[in-house]
Amino acid sequence: MNIRAIVVDDEPLARDELRFMLGQCEDVEVVGEARNAPEAQGLCDEERPDVAFLDLRMPGPDGVALAETLMANHPDLKVVIVSAHDEGALRAFEARVADYLLKPVRLDRLRQAVERVRSASAGAPSSGERLERIAVRRKDAYVVLELGDVIYFEVKDELVWAVTEEDRFAIDKTLANLEDELDPEAFFRSHRGFIARYDRIRAIEPTGAGTYQLLLDHPDEPKIPLARERAKKLRERIPFSG
Repeated sequence: MNIRAIVVDDEPLARDELRFMLGQCEDVEVVGEARNAPEAQGLCDEERPDVAFLDLRMPGPDGVALAETLMANHPDLKVVIVSAHDEGALRAFEARVADYLLKPVRLDRLRQAVERVRSASAGAPSSGERLERIAVRRKDAYVVLELGDVIYFEVKDELVWAVTEEDRFAIDKTLANLEDELDPEAFFRSHRGFIARYDRIRAIEPTGAGTYQLLLDHPDEPKIPLARERAKKLRERIPFSG
């Protein structure tokens, strides 16, 4: 599948570098560049690209705000945020971007982002089709992981990780994409950075001001946040008493 891309960054050198690197990715064509949000919107309207690589920090709307606007206007568009800072990653994934790259961008990481875009463009499982197994990275290979063995997923260090009792594995998906593909009867999005198995929630602990954290059934007894707006959803499955 040929990928048509645009690059949006207010720094000409950054655009040039990313364009050069995308030229080294298989079947990727850069069809335009933009310096800011208005130019990016016009370019998307004109070129109808498959993916937009957006700098996070630009004059005017930042990359995440621009991503939300572009994806609202072009539902098939995939977005990859590119930034020298990692503090925007959770907000970006919450906006359902395809990936989040840290500068200086490595070619192997860029190629991985392109493959995520390619996979997402090919289509996610239809309703009724839920993931039961997933191929996860382990050094230079992939191993098949049974989702029944996963206790929780988390966003950490620019990646999504699947945590089992014995190990943790990097996943080539965003947390939002995973949420769409997982069985909602088995997994619960407790926070923008976490998804946990319902049957691995051991305790719901108050943390003050009406907030909670979840103690999970894992040898290390991890505790993950429960967002205030997600507490009601959890109460529907696990009623709080007392």
